[in-house]
Amino acid sequence: MTVFLAIVGGLALVVLAVWFGHRSLGSAGPTSSGGNALGGFDVFDPGRARARDDLDSKEHEGEALPAPNDEDLPVRVDLGSGTVRIRKPSPAPGSEPDPETPEDAGSAE
Repeated sequence: MTVFLAIVGGLALVVLAVWFGHRSLGSAGPTSSGGNALGGFDVFDPGRARARDDLDSKEHEGEALPAPNDEDLPVRVDLGSGTVRIRKPSPAPGSEPDPETPEDAGSAE
């Protein structure tokens, strides 16, 4: 008789557990705000996790090269007069001047 009561009691507990579980899953109410099954990890929404990680990485992003000043630009265009001036690159420190371009090429004798 005890075995019969234990089986009936166990079966009643299983039926109640299934019924409450089904009822809680089928309810349209708001879910708990305590995170998901894995403790708040974004396992079930990988797109949101990637977006959050991307925004976090943008926070530490810096400028690769500083923006050039007007004096750094090798080409200057004057649209008013229709002229373009190209700055000659300065020779590297320690290099010798090019022998084909004499120093006084612009002067007439």
